[in-house]
Amino acid sequence: MEEGELAALLVAAQEGDRRAYAAFLNAVLPLLRRMGRAKLASAADLDDFVQDCLLSLHQARATYQPGRPVLPWLQAIARNRLSDALRRTYRRRDVEAQGHDPELLENVPQPAVEEGEGRELAPLLAQLPDRQRAALDMLKIRGMSLRDASAESGISVGALKVAVHRGIASLRQMLGRENDHD
Repeated sequence: MEEGELAALLVAAQEGDRRAYAAFLNAVLPLLRRMGRAKLASAADLDDFVQDCLLSLHQARATYQPGRPVLPWLQAIARNRLSDALRRTYRRRDVEAQGHDPELLENVPQPAVEEGEGRELAPLLAQLPDRQRAALDMLKIRGMSLRDASAESGISVGALKVAVHRGIASLRQMLGRENDHD
């Protein structure tokens, strides 16, 4: 399908034409598969990539500006999803090479503070309110997930996020780094 036809379908889809939207997605499907097939070895990774692209296209369809070329817009979205897919693939291979099941390690939180560094922060942490200190300890020093920290402390996930944000802001202020957002 020509780029002009794709653009016309996408513009019609932006205006609410469901048939045009379905035709647009069906027309770009082979392009997405070709892009993914060039870099992804497994059929499962290719299918995941295509699904991610379709979801991203759906979420970004309002960002397409009529009159502009549609293929560069489409390719930018697909390239970003391909980068994500390749990162997942490489991460999974690294974990498998170490003899671990990659699915077991998918959502393991990592501590933001290396072991031993927490002792250096102890005098500053002691100056924080109890809730902020506990939230920082669980989430940033021990590397717990929000869900686990919430279950352990009885504090809601939202309240933990607020406590961490306020605790970090207080620590920055104590260190004289109010404008540091790293």
